[in-house]
Amino acid sequence: MDAESTPNEGRPNPQPVRLIRPSVVVLCGPAACGKSTFAERHFRPTQIISSDWARACVCDDDRDQRFNAQAFALVHFLLEQRLTLNRLCVLDSTALTATARQGLLDLAKKFQVPVVALLFDVPLETCVERDQKRERSVGRGVIERQYQIFEQAKAAIRQERFDQVLELQDKDLGQVQIEVIFRPVAHAPQRPQQPEPGTVRRPERPVAPSGPRTGKPGVAGMRVRAALVVRPAQPMPAPRPAAPPAPASPPPPAAVTAPTASPAAEGPAPPSAPAAPSVPPAETAPTDES
Repeated sequence: MDAESTPNEGRPNPQPVRLIRPSVVVLCGPAACGKSTFAERHFRPTQIISSDWARACVCDDDRDQRFNAQAFALVHFLLEQRLTLNRLCVLDSTALTATARQGLLDLAKKFQVPVVALLFDVPLETCVERDQKRERSVGRGVIERQYQIFEQAKAAIRQERFDQVLELQDKDLGQVQIEVIFRPVAHAPQRPQQPEPGTVRRPERPVAPSGPRTGKPGVAGMRVRAALVVRPAQPMPAPRPAAPPAPASPPPPAAVTAPTASPAAEGPAPPSAPAAPSVPPAETAPTDES
């Protein structure tokens, strides 16, 4: 079993704290209680995910509380990426509200890893004194409000789904020893998504084994996917009307030649009609002009 330990040389009676990798370690406490100093002392820089660092990444100011949604979206994204690779995640934030802790508990349950809460029970005046010595302080009023919320949350945290809850006093911060044990977790497979209408479906079909001529091993039992594109039905185009046939040109008229009859073939001539009798002209009537 692979173990990672951080020795504390020169500190009497170190208190061992055993953590499992992968897991989520939540540092809970008011501002200036020593969470960041504790994390830098006992964990690798790559294992620490700080909410102040994430806030500075999204808005260039680690104290600007207007962009907490974007900052914690980045925090959760980094947590998911590290848990996918079986890494230890140490969240450096106040984690004072039940909503913030619930999101971390759901994320740990999704990846089936343990989640541990480290409560920094440091006196209020110690926190105020440390805040005044920092380069960028938050002020006494902020620390007092967070301290009151922390006192109320300590009892609720023990009733939540944390696998382990450790309360650290101010005197324990310099003596505790962290030991990390590697236990990889097989993540549950994700459910396949149903294809949407209009997408490409790929039905599976068996492939016959290759013949002996190819010299390649058979592929019996393997399956290939044939692409079948599902498209909406389209109306069939109307048939084009048939073109009328071209009129046929009439054949040229044949030359008709009248046969010439021979005299012998004509036969006897028909009898001619009798001539009309001639009438003598009428006499001219006399006139009265003589």
